Amino acid sequence: MKENQKIKLLSGASISYNTKHGAEIYRRSLIVLLQSVVNRIYPDIKTQIGQTLMHGYYFEIANHKKLHPDFIKNVTRAMKAVVGEDKVLRKETFPREKAIELFKNAGRTDKVIALGCLKKESIELVFLDKYFDYLLTECVKSTGSLKTFNLIGYNHGFILQFPVRGDIDKLPGAPSRQENLYKVYMEKKRWDEVLGVRHVSDLVQVIESGETERLIKIQEAFHEKKIESIAGKIKELYPLKRVIFIAGPSASGKTTFIKRLGIALRVEGLIPHEISLDDYFLPRDKTPKMRDGDYDFESVRALDRELFKDNINLLLKGGRVDIPEFDFKTGRRKKKVTHVHLEKNSVVLIEGIHGLNPALTEGIKEKESFGIFVSSLTQLCIDNDTRIFTSDSRLMRRIIRDNLFRGYSAYDTIKRFPKVRFGEDKYIFPYQSRADVFFNSSLIYEQAILKPQLVKLLTGIKKKDKGYYEARRLLSYLEYFRAIPSNLIPDNSILREFIGKSFFNY
Repeated sequence: MKENQKIKLLSGASISYNTKHGAEIYRRSLIVLLQSVVNRIYPDIKTQIGQTLMHGYYFEIANHKKLHPDFIKNVTRAMKAVVGEDKVLRKETFPREKAIELFKNAGRTDKVIALGCLKKESIELVFLDKYFDYLLTECVKSTGSLKTFNLIGYNHGFILQFPVRGDIDKLPGAPSRQENLYKVYMEKKRWDEVLGVRHVSDLVQVIESGETERLIKIQEAFHEKKIESIAGKIKELYPLKRVIFIAGPSASGKTTFIKRLGIALRVEGLIPHEISLDDYFLPRDKTPKMRDGDYDFESVRALDRELFKDNINLLLKGGRVDIPEFDFKTGRRKKKVTHVHLEKNSVVLIEGIHGLNPALTEGIKEKESFGIFVSSLTQLCIDNDTRIFTSDSRLMRRIIRDNLFRGYSAYDTIKRFPKVRFGEDKYIFPYQSRADVFFNSSLIYEQAILKPQLVKLLTGIKKKDKGYYEARRLLSYLEYFRAIPSNLIPDNSILREFIGKSFFNY
């Protein structure tokens, strides 16, 4: 990883792109550059930001309009020209009502509605030529810092690619088009359309109109229907496929998903046996380490892969297996084991972040296994070009869970999260395309549930602390939400894994 790739900020400070905060500033500033150009050369086109795909942000054209044939070429050329001119951005603070008036006069209704959710009295706007936007985080000082980007046409929209993690001068190679992930994104978009919620302001309106409970019931029913569909597919493939791998990144809700899937499988007449890959961790003295000396718990090499493969193959041959149990406090296996045997109508559910990694599944016949990828693909937007991204949703979940059940502060979780993300990019996301099905665990209302606890935990991070700016950024998102009482959430909800009082034992 290259060091000292500094970005100059409007505040006069500098930050490294190699930090999460620095990368976020670069990406948000790149969106300002993109929108200023689109606004100038295609004033009739309104874009809507969507899912993260192909190492970039996917944008759709509003009102289902088709992309102009020369859009990619013209916008790319214009953006590069502005970068070459190294134009200075300008920041100015306005009273909230004046900021709303400016957006209203510019015909940008999405911004007007979003600002209507805020209670703060003043709004910071950033200007690039005649284009302006409000700031949820810092911004670059001038456009010369934004030289690395790429635009790619994608389905009925386009993708704005940014530099790879850790190297501001390098674009990603030719990544997979991630069509399966795109399908999941479109499925979630259809769910949100049924719910009538795309922007945070829509959610606020539902809450204020007293329809919160109905929204929650419909959203949870979507999850239940999807889980039942996956269970039905597994039943169709039985007995050929008896090993079900459930993988996904941290805080995606895999543990609750596997328990709800187990219930759905029993309805289908199958008997599930759950195995956690966490119980196959190597003892601490054999755990690989990172360059800084920290244990690399995200690495597939942290697992006893040989024991795991021997156990699974013996199960498939009809044998009885002693599944270990790992003690995370001592860093060693307990003497206690769980006896597992695949009797008639049995399947084994294997849950863990490396469930689709071929380094783990090598030696297990592919025709006998079925892969599920679980992630929280958030679609909720603050406005047409600002959304709550998947990694932020998972970080918010993890902050709450780590504090409630592991005794960690928000600072501890934020400090650790870049290493978690690095491990995900290296060991998890490259293999998501191996999944047979995807399950999206996001809930349209979850930030509204988490807000009270998050605000309390995040405001405890001091300015001198390393995670301060990350905490400020998350708090700036939460300002747009109205809180929902947690007692409205069903006890089998994915969200209960993070806020407590779940029907399931973990």
